[in-house]
Amino acid sequence: MRLSELGERALLRYLLPRLKRVGDYLWAGDDGVDLPGQGRLVLTGDMLVECTDVPRGMGYRDAGWKAVTSSVSDLAAKGARPILCYVELGLRPDMSFDEFEELWSGIEEACEAYSAALVGGDTNEAKELIVGVFALGSAERPVPRRGAKAGQLVGTTGRFGRTAAGLHAVMNGVTDERWSPLVKTFLRPVARVREGIALSGHARSMIDSSDGLAASLRELMELNGVGFEIDSPPVDDLAVEYAEAFGLDPYRLVFEGGEEYELVFTFDPDEEGEVRRRLAEVGCELHVIGRVTGDGKIKAVWEGKEVEVEPRGWEHFLGRGTSS
Repeated sequence: MRLSELGERALLRYLLPRLKRVGDYLWAGDDGVDLPGQGRLVLTGDMLVECTDVPRGMGYRDAGWKAVTSSVSDLAAKGARPILCYVELGLRPDMSFDEFEELWSGIEEACEAYSAALVGGDTNEAKELIVGVFALGSAERPVPRRGAKAGQLVGTTGRFGRTAAGLHAVMNGVTDERWSPLVKTFLRPVARVREGIALSGHARSMIDSSDGLAASLRELMELNGVGFEIDSPPVDDLAVEYAEAFGLDPYRLVFEGGEEYELVFTFDPDEEGEVRRRLAEVGCELHVIGRVTGDGKIKAVWEGKEVEVEPRGWEHFLGRGTSS
């Protein structure tokens, strides 16, 4: 059946029994949620819009997962542990209930994976699918974006290029099993929650790379009035193989791809051993990719040559970059 046949109340009858209660006073179906205080509360939110964030080849279940991951990744970049998610849905009337159930299943799966209670939200009619996820987390010492200073090292929690390669494979119907890890990375990205918590108290500034590595560095550069020298770009080998096979530019995949959901952070050089140890405890390798400078530029060594990194990546309204 279509949602236009079911109506909102039928959806609520489906949704309300599936929501969790986290406080002592309010229940699923109330206009809000109550919860006891838990350290420093960190609030964030993100929005998935069908025309810009759900490319051809992505199913509704993966779209639901991605919507939650986008918000939880912002919590991870603050070193915060997820507590709950509150979901706002704009739904097309011609959407089938089966499609809606797929979407909701992806939302549920992601909340469960991140140990975030799915507590409520709102539904409304829209011309295209819109999923807004408000996420609440707690942190002992939230990590700001401001805090980068010349002389600090730049680190990441992973290599780059996989997501952009996976997006290309999805949009072009590439089904060769050789590239399936890239496709999985794109369809089911994972927010670096444990890594963000491990970095709390050691990272001096931090951001997630959802808009691309170049865009993330630009954001830190502009907020802190610094520059960056990237002498060891975090290049993913399989992404480079894919680029060679399909005639793509590996540099663009690495620096401009977007939606990697890795953490990009700065830290003091004398903390490198401790940062490496803490990340290893949660199964993550530290990638030291460069250093912070004071010249207000982003420079990188690529194929043995120094290049100035254009601060490109996905930017809404301009439609610029390689993000979906």
